[in-house]
This record gives sequence, C-alpha cells and structure tokens, in this order.
Amino acid sequence: MLLLLLDRMEKWTIEASERSPLVLLDREASVLKIEGRSYPEEGMDFFDPIILRFKTLQKSDSPISTIHIRLEYYNSATSKAMAELFQGLLSVKQKGVDAVVIWEYEEEDEGIQDDIDMFVETFDLKFDIRHTSFR
Repeated sequence: MLLLLLDRMEKWTIEASERSPLVLLDREASVLKIEGRSYPEEGMDFFDPIILRFKTLQKSDSPISTIHIRLEYYNSATSKAMAELFQGLLSVKQKGVDAVVIWEYEEEDEGIQDDIDMFVETFDLKFDIRHTSFR
C-alpha cells in the first residue's frame, strides 16, 4: 500500500528549520535534494522517514536517479543518513539506472572535502562535485 501511495506522489517536501535541512523528493525530476544546515537533535528520527520513502521509491518502476546535496554544515547523523541514501542510489545503478550524486560545497571546507573523498571511495557512483558559496 505504501508503494502505491508513493507512486502517485510527485513531490514531497520537508521545509528547512534552524537545525534541519530542506528536503525535496521530486519524482518528476527524479531527484532527492537536501539543502541547508543539518544537525537535528534526533538525527535519525529526522532522516528515517526520508530514507524509508527513498528506498521504497528505489524499488519502483521509476526510481530516483539523482541525489543533490547542498549542505553548509552537517553532523555525523546526517553523514550516516547520506550513506544509507547513497546505498539506495547504488542499488538502482546496479540495475542499469544512470545514478549521480551532485554535491555542492564551499571549496575551503576541508572537512566536507574529506567526507566527499570518503564517500567517493566507498560508493561506486558518479559524483558531480561543485563549488558554491553559502554567503
């Protein structure tokens, strides 16, 4: 039943707050976008419904093919959630879907660059790395 409900849904949005990012799941554009600052107090409680919807969609006939990350700051719970999302993206790549991670970050942020390097080494996905400014 959940899968049927999700198949009809075109867009699902969680508005950004002071501690949590904007999340946009857009079926038509085949993208999951996460943007802003991400350090929710109960990190996995925030991300669990997102991961569940994403993984359910990945089993459908029209899975999400792009994850677009534009985070100025995030915590370890967010990093863990991203790893789960990347695993879901990898599952559709293995079925022949052209899967990509678009990641925007400030070039001077060595911590995020280190995380990106770790994710690139861990996941056999295309990473489109872009520099941006959050000011």
